[in-house]
Amino acid sequence: MSYYLFIDDERMPQDVTWVAGSSDCAKYQGKGWIIARNLDEVKHSLMVHGMPVLISFDHDLGENTPTGYDIAKYICEEVMNETFILPFTFRYLVHSKNPVGKKNIEEYMRAFLNFWIE
Repeated sequence: MSYYLFIDDERMPQDVTWVAGSSDCAKYQGKGWIIARNLDEVKHSLMVHGMPVLISFDHDLGENTPTGYDIAKYICEEVMNETFILPFTFRYLVHSKNPVGKKNIEEYMRAFLNFWIE
């Protein structure tokens, strides 16, 4: 199943209007998205549906809960452990308004993909 995974504790995909290209196609128009509010919901989605073709990350997911950065690390570890297969067309976006958290997720994902794809 090809789907998009939206990780955010409060917002819905259609609420995101500040990400470059957010009006492109169905990206943030609610089509094909599965919403995950926390790490447990991300794990459930991955177990049921496999890896998405697109993940949109928020960083801050509530107090005393794993962040979007923690989730990015979890996903990458599971791909490296071959628990999940990264789709050939895999992409990610970071819609977090936390500039430091956004940068951390982007840098981690970029480094992982450079390592994994090469």
